[in-house]
Amino acid sequence: MAKKTKIDNSLIVAILFALIGLIMLVLGNGSISLVFWITGVLYILLGIIQIVTKTTDVKGGIVTIVIGIIFIIIVAVGFAQMLAGIILILSALPAVLGSSSEISKKFGMEPVDSGSATLNKIFTIVLLVVGVCLVAGYFFATGWIADILIRIGGLVLLAIGLIDLAKAIR
Repeated sequence: MAKKTKIDNSLIVAILFALIGLIMLVLGNGSISLVFWITGVLYILLGIIQIVTKTTDVKGGIVTIVIGIIFIIIVAVGFAQMLAGIILILSALPAVLGSSSEISKKFGMEPVDSGSATLNKIFTIVLLVVGVCLVAGYFFATGWIADILIRIGGLVLLAIGLIDLAKAIR
C-alpha cells in the first residue's frame, strides 16, 4: 500500500523561504518585484488550501490570504525593497516571540533551529538588522547598498529554508 504523505504548513513555509532566499541571493534587486508578486499569489492559494483542507482554522487561512494580498499591493505601489525588509523581520519573529506565540502557530513557523544556539542567534540578528536596514534604507540607501542587503538576507533565508526543509522531510 502506498504511503500517504501530508504536506503541512511548515514544509510549504520552508520551501517558500528557500526559494525566496535563493532568488534574493541570486538576483538581488534584479526582479524582486516579480518574485514578491508570485509569493503574494502563492500565499493567497495557501490560505485557500488551509481553509479548504482545514489544516488551520478559518482565521489562519484568512490571515494567510490577507498577507498575500498585502504582498501584491505593496509591490504594485513600488515598495518591493521595503517588503523584502519586512519579510526578513517577520522571518526572525518566531525566534524573537518564541514558537508558542499565536502568530507562529498560525503559519506553522518555528524559531530558527540550526542545531546551534549561537548560530540561531546569529541568523535572527542578521535577519533583523538587514530587514530594518532595508526598510529604513528605502528612504536613504542607494541601489547598490539595497542590492547587497537583499543578497545577504537572501543567503540567510536560503539557509533557514534548507534547514527547515530537511527537518520537515524527516
